[in-house]
Amino acid sequence: MDNKSPGLDVSETPVINIGPREVFKRRLMGIVALVAGVGLAFLVVVINAPRWSRLIVFFPIWIAGLGFFQAREKTCIALAASGKCNLDTGEVEIGDAKLVDQLRVKARQINRRALAIALVVTMVALAFPA
Repeated sequence: MDNKSPGLDVSETPVINIGPREVFKRRLMGIVALVAGVGLAFLVVVINAPRWSRLIVFFPIWIAGLGFFQAREKTCIALAASGKCNLDTGEVEIGDAKLVDQLRVKARQINRRALAIALVVTMVALAFPA
């Protein structure tokens, strides 16, 4: 006989902390921020803005990356930091410390990827001649 207690095995649980409605919100945030970032990048290049002003492109692209990566990974970095989840029924504390740790690691990875993409796009905007 198996010594496992009945119920859900945490090792088989997906490491997520948001449900479909929350995923949609983050995807929408990503789309809006991406449109804003691309529009802003286009604008600062077309009007020959000083190179230093092109750094502003970083922020909307970073937000877009966060939105898209959080949606894809079904992980909210803010909820992960606070040890909570929102599977479309409101925020709830996560009782499993191992799952909280896994979510926090995943959240850091999401943030690093979004920062890297924002940095690359910003560098491209800076590369265009003034």
